[in-house]
Amino acid sequence: MNKRLFFLSLFIFFVHNSYTQIQLLNDEFDHAATLFANWQNINDTEGWNVEQLEVYDINTSEPGHLYMMPHTSSWYEDYKGTLLFKMVDQNFVMTTEITATNRAENNIPGPSFSLAGIMVRTPRNYPNGALADWTPGGENYIFLSTGFASGGAGPHLEVKTTTDGNSVLSISPISTSSNVQIRVARIGAELIVLYRLPGQSWVLHQRYMRPDFPDEVQLGFVTYTDWNSVNNYQPFFHNSNVLSADMIPGTVFNPDLIGRFDFSRFDNVPAGLEAIIATASNADILAFLSYDSEPFCPATLHIDDDINNGNIVFIKAGTITANNTLSEDAEATYQAQNSLELQAGFQADGSVSFSGVIQ
Repeated sequence: MNKRLFFLSLFIFFVHNSYTQIQLLNDEFDHAATLFANWQNINDTEGWNVEQLEVYDINTSEPGHLYMMPHTSSWYEDYKGTLLFKMVDQNFVMTTEITATNRAENNIPGPSFSLAGIMVRTPRNYPNGALADWTPGGENYIFLSTGFASGGAGPHLEVKTTTDGNSVLSISPISTSSNVQIRVARIGAELIVLYRLPGQSWVLHQRYMRPDFPDEVQLGFVTYTDWNSVNNYQPFFHNSNVLSADMIPGTVFNPDLIGRFDFSRFDNVPAGLEAIIATASNADILAFLSYDSEPFCPATLHIDDDINNGNIVFIKAGTITANNTLSEDAEATYQAQNSLELQAGFQADGSVSFSGVIQ
């Protein structure tokens, strides 16, 4: 691979003492290349061989955003919809800001259960691919999403927990589905979902005990739309096909959702919360998790973890020192405001694109 230089706006940070490598997952959605380099698509990883997203991109359809426009599809019981995710194997706090509209971009989504949100999901194992190995009753996840669900004029929040393919959901009216911040925290067996409407305070929405979740989970973005059409098909057919008039001539489908995500920011659980989580009240938890989400740019940053496996990273700080290794098609830009020092032992193999900048 020829060396290339990228000034990328994926803010990915990891530090030697105060912070851990969970910062490597951050994405400000400012560069298109991070979509396929840093996010996985469930239709590919499970071997469904279909694409239920009609359009999805980063910093293309909507500058500075992840943009997802799904075909008719859903997440409910054995129905599997769209999911762009990363694998996370530790406790975490993930925050995003979502705007959910109809395709005309002039109103909230129209059809029932047309929403966009964050999902935490147990990976499914299909040694021969989902088309050969899928069985019902295997879905385990929670999500919180915004858009239009059912009942009343909307918009809504929908929160759903699914265990072994059995879904329990709750719908709440809200004043807007634009610029809604959603936060999901995992602390041991407990999953906590919060939201914040523009100009308002954080609200702790639900708490779930999910001791069945494995150490490593899928964590990312879901979109789904047009439940009334989905409900005409059995789950396996829905999961393994694109439900559209092109695929099923003479059938009317009404997918009408665009989900825009402004950023994806990962934090460690605030210090002290894990120690009290077993007895913490909602107010206790909210005191820890009601902080503002901001891009991470420390005054000083020392990098000693390797960057590899094709990750695209843009590391930004006032002063950067680094003694790590870049390998396996990594693409990295270190941007420092004051100074950048590469320590003895720093390595970048021939497949790496690397640039260091003093701005």
